[in-house]
Amino acid sequence: MTQSLHFLQARPFRLPLNNSNCHNSSHHTLLLNPKFNSFSAQLSLTTTTTTTNKLNSNGKKDSSKTTVLQPKTPSKINPLRYSSLIQDCINSNSFDLGKSIHAQMVSNGYTPDTYLQTKILMLYARSGVFDDLCYARKLFEKMPERNLTAWNTMILGYARVDDYVEVLQLYFRMQSLGILPDKFTFPSVIKTCIAMEDFSGFQQVHSLVVKARLNGNSIVGGVLVDAYVRFGWMDDAVTALDEIDRKSVVSWNAVIAGYVRILRWEEAWDVFHRMQRLSVCPDHFTFASAVRVCGALRSLERGKQVHAMLITCGFEGDTFVSNSLIDMYAKCGDDKSCLQVFNQMEQRDQVTWNSMISAEAQFGHFNEALLLFSRMQDSGFKSDRFNLGSILTASSGLTDVEMGQELHGHLVRNFLDSDVILGSALVDMYSKCRLVEEACKVFERLLERNEVSYNALIAGYVLEGNVDEALNLYHDMQLLDDIQPDQFTFTTLLTLCANLRNDYGGKQIHAHLIRRTSMQNIIIDTELVHMYAECGRLNYAREIFDRMGERNAYSWNSMIEGYEQNNQIEEAVQLFQQMQLNGIQPDCFSLASMLSSSISLSAAHKGREIHAFIVRNTMEEEGVLKIMLVDMYAKCGVMDYACRLYDRTINKDVILHNVMVSAFVSSGRMDEAKHLFDQMKERNTASWNAFLVGYAKGGLKVESFSLFREMQEADVEFDALTMVTIINLCASLPALEHGEEIHGLVIKKGYINSSVVLETALVDMYAKCGAIEKARIVFDMMNDKNVVSWNAMITGYSKHGCSKEALILYEQMQKEGIYPNEVTFLSVLAACSHTGLIEEGLRIFISMLEDNEVEAKSEHYSCMVDLLGRAGLLEDAKEVIEKMPIEPEVSTWGALLGACRVHNDVDMGRFAANRLFELDPQNPGHYVLMSNIYATAGRWKEVEDIRQMMKIKGVRKDPGISWIEINNELHIFHAGSKMHPQTEEIYSTLRHLTLRIKGLGYIPDTTFILQNVEDITKEEEEESLLQHSERLAISLGLISLPEKSTIRVFKNLRICGDCHTATKLISKITGRCIIVRDTNRFHHFENGECSCGDYW
Repeated sequence: MTQSLHFLQARPFRLPLNNSNCHNSSHHTLLLNPKFNSFSAQLSLTTTTTTTNKLNSNGKKDSSKTTVLQPKTPSKINPLRYSSLIQDCINSNSFDLGKSIHAQMVSNGYTPDTYLQTKILMLYARSGVFDDLCYARKLFEKMPERNLTAWNTMILGYARVDDYVEVLQLYFRMQSLGILPDKFTFPSVIKTCIAMEDFSGFQQVHSLVVKARLNGNSIVGGVLVDAYVRFGWMDDAVTALDEIDRKSVVSWNAVIAGYVRILRWEEAWDVFHRMQRLSVCPDHFTFASAVRVCGALRSLERGKQVHAMLITCGFEGDTFVSNSLIDMYAKCGDDKSCLQVFNQMEQRDQVTWNSMISAEAQFGHFNEALLLFSRMQDSGFKSDRFNLGSILTASSGLTDVEMGQELHGHLVRNFLDSDVILGSALVDMYSKCRLVEEACKVFERLLERNEVSYNALIAGYVLEGNVDEALNLYHDMQLLDDIQPDQFTFTTLLTLCANLRNDYGGKQIHAHLIRRTSMQNIIIDTELVHMYAECGRLNYAREIFDRMGERNAYSWNSMIEGYEQNNQIEEAVQLFQQMQLNGIQPDCFSLASMLSSSISLSAAHKGREIHAFIVRNTMEEEGVLKIMLVDMYAKCGVMDYACRLYDRTINKDVILHNVMVSAFVSSGRMDEAKHLFDQMKERNTASWNAFLVGYAKGGLKVESFSLFREMQEADVEFDALTMVTIINLCASLPALEHGEEIHGLVIKKGYINSSVVLETALVDMYAKCGAIEKARIVFDMMNDKNVVSWNAMITGYSKHGCSKEALILYEQMQKEGIYPNEVTFLSVLAACSHTGLIEEGLRIFISMLEDNEVEAKSEHYSCMVDLLGRAGLLEDAKEVIEKMPIEPEVSTWGALLGACRVHNDVDMGRFAANRLFELDPQNPGHYVLMSNIYATAGRWKEVEDIRQMMKIKGVRKDPGISWIEINNELHIFHAGSKMHPQTEEIYSTLRHLTLRIKGLGYIPDTTFILQNVEDITKEEEEESLLQHSERLAISLGLISLPEKSTIRVFKNLRICGDCHTATKLISKITGRCIIVRDTNRFHHFENGECSCGDYW
């Protein structure tokens, strides 16, 4: 047979000369056990002093002198009794007496046969005395004949003292002599292979076991199971278990423990469940392992099943099992059951106290954990590294830095701060107290680190939102041999990616998970579903969800919430129904998602169905559901139901008050909102925000700013929502000066780099207020950017005609791992349209169509129509409309009509306008555009027809207005407006400017008068153009703003061609930068040129 241990085979067998492994060693005087008086009476005894060498607990020899009784030669002993006497001594562990009998045999000159020699061999080999084993080897080598039992005795003897080399030497020698191993040989040899980590050698031994048909033997089979478990080959371990004829509970336990060791919890549970089906009676180790599995799976239902079973089997009072129950209930979040088990225990050990203190800390009962720690000490148990770690957790939970620092000092004084468990707890404490620098210092001082240490610091970086440091630490873990990311590592990082909507980082972690293991893990899979759903990658989330072998309520809730948040409401409702069909009872979270879906659908009837379910299941008093119900009825327009629910609630908290205030504000019932607000005994920032958001959404801009000032005067603590709301208000006006003031307040309050949403709002505000350079400064200073941040900057560049910068950002965001979404593509295509980048636009549009992640919508096709139409490719633009796979919307036909206005194509314009008159008959913009096309072509009859059509349909043209902000005050102008206090100066300035720009070649373009006036003079036509609202606003800016300051004017309609030409020349003669934002885009006029390049 080919052996795996070649280094042993290479050595020819010989009697070893080394005393340390018993060879050629001298035998010392034998000891007599005086307890056996019945036999001792037959012997003449003398007193002598002997020296014995025994193995201590460390495997070393201890020498000691002992005074013992030593037999003289008896007068008569029947030789036939020697065998049974020695066997009795072996059975009763009376080795001293047995050696005395052997000494008497030697003194009598009695020569034992092979059978008796083997018994004597057993006597010395099993005594546990090192010198006795050496003497046994000497006897073994002198035996003329050795039977199988003799070989097994020596192999077992060496196995007991962990001399694995000698075990294998004897095993190979035995085989070379043709002696076949039996059921007593194989267990020792297999255990030796385990100890020497020789899997190849073990497999060869296993093949011999199979040939000997001993794999069904309970002892041999049990050792085979244990070996495969130790080597981590669990499938083979299960196969070995199945081959055992009479399986012992020890073998079952070995398989369960093996699965537990490699965190394959479901397989461990399946083995335990199979034991139940086969009526195998578990022992306390089985129950403890099964309880641990339930805790790891967070399966409270299964845990309670096991608890009931172990009570039936009489293990309720077992301390070891009870400790496991405390840990399981703690992990499953059942604090009552956890405490009940603890209180019912008659005997508690250190593990009991440590587990319960840890449980209280896990439950967030931090004061109770401290109280238990004190009780433990009063009960005579001492503090150790485990309970001190829990107390550190309690101090971090209470954010009691002082207590944590006291404990830290205690650990330093006792040289325990570098201990891996306590050091990890310190890292965790400082991380949760948001002192990550201190956490990092403790981490660096640790002499040894484990997964918990790394996870604690990663969690600290996650709390700070520091993605880079968290991922760097994660990558450091991957490079280590003895530490690898575990379940907590992955779930923490996936949660971080979900919170930041960073699917790129999430995909990296997912890829590592795939490479690391092919096994499913319900907790990690659920976090993957949650991460992809939060990032809007619903196809990935659903694929993982459908592949999950088992799903818990969190798995279903994550998928349902993902659909709901991404506005796929029908899918959310269908999944909610499917969840119930699969036997999962809806909880607060799934019901809240369904109520939110009802809001999105404005479907009060759906909300009523959910409400009925909540009432039937007595969940109406659940705080979050009560709030969601009020909110749902209010937002679905059923205010009576909302008010009724609110009035019926006895214990109203500030959150419910805030929801009701917001409901009144949103429905325009401001008096009732104010009345409720004034009656509130407790108000928080959210209470003020409810008003502020309501005013802002209702377009009550003056009231919004007034309320904000009132908040400042009342010293109300602002939060990010307050700032975002007021910044968005500044963007919508737009009001740059107000926005700059709020930005200063944001910096003063320390909100910079604390909220991606807030910083993104600042980027958007500056871009919409015409300060694109400031928008870019804020964008570049952002530590974290999500896809919305990138979109805000790209959209800003697009609106300002900075197509090159928009395209550069589009490429850069992808390099940084942010995948473009539908808004990104819309902004980039608009940027190409504004500057006529046809090839780039087509390339990007095609790439979007070929990418399954983003579905092209009507808005994207509208951009393509606009891109082609503005470039004069009107037939191509029309072809896009005709061949697009979805029904063209108003914006698509509007883009074609706008292009026809640019190129004065009457026929194509009429074709597009007719479709718009059908789809959107009340929109005055379509009529005005077509009227302008006719007017430019001099077709005044058709112009009049359009006006009559508008009159008949009751459509009113939106009046053109422009506005400018000066010293935080908005000045609004209509065409020909003369209500402003500085009207004379405004008009005088314009007339003076007109004369000057005529000197530069300006000729008024009267085609933009757009009305049939044959009886007015040329001067009157020029005066009519001069009175356009944008020119009036520009004039006021020139008069009122400091020299060389930028003039920013905003208009609700498209700037006319004559004003565009005039403003270019005004910028040249005044040396001023003039920015005009019309309904489509920004125009930057400077030194006689416009940023649009006259392509608008």
